[in-house]
Amino acid sequence: MGVKVERQGHAAVVTLDWPEQRNSMGPDECKQLSAALANVAYDQSVCGVVITGNGAFCSGGNLKGTSERTGMPEEERRNIVYGAYQGMIRSVIGVPVPTVAAVDGPAIGMGLDIALACDSRFIGPKGWAMQGWGRVGFVPGTGGELLLRLRAPGLLWKLLEEQQRIDAAGMEKMGIGESSGEMSALERAVQRVNALAPMSRESLGFYVELHRDFLRRELDHHLEMAVTRQIKVLSNPDVKARIAAVMKK
Repeated sequence: MGVKVERQGHAAVVTLDWPEQRNSMGPDECKQLSAALANVAYDQSVCGVVITGNGAFCSGGNLKGTSERTGMPEEERRNIVYGAYQGMIRSVIGVPVPTVAAVDGPAIGMGLDIALACDSRFIGPKGWAMQGWGRVGFVPGTGGELLLRLRAPGLLWKLLEEQQRIDAAGMEKMGIGESSGEMSALERAVQRVNALAPMSRESLGFYVELHRDFLRRELDHHLEMAVTRQIKVLSNPDVKARIAAVMKK
């Protein structure tokens, strides 16, 4: 398993652990994260889930695997995106207790989407994020446009244009994350969960329902739109060249 789970007080810490690939994720990795979240989320002693990564937070989808799948029939590709990638983001949004992203390394493309899918995000001294999808000419297949729009309306076009690395101070300024200060993002995220725990799991669950209500109602429609458009992009004959160019950087 490339996903590790440990308890730190009332927090379940779920760690992406593929450091050799900077926690880039293909279908198998997405399914592993979904399974790990399902296993911990319904433990009644857990009051919050922290998602983090060993080294990188998540450097995005596995571009090599994406390039290798360009010759697949469209329906087969659609099933992979819908089942594995979008299934993973659904599993994050479906966790019944507060979720906190602890970004102590790069969160790029789908990695930023995972962080944005969490209820709150801490960025450590070595953490940074990038929209990423636009560099390859992709659209976010895992809900990144909707998630970014809900957290910071109007920010999309700036991030698409600049494709910049956004550090903790930048994330705070843009309203899409919080600096963890001198602490690691993981330490600060665990601190938040344990500080919330006295409210009781039931009360926290009600806050989660209220906080995510609009997102959950809009999610299925948005993801269906996203997968349809992503498949069209992946069918473009130039897609392999674009992926190769990004992988060389």
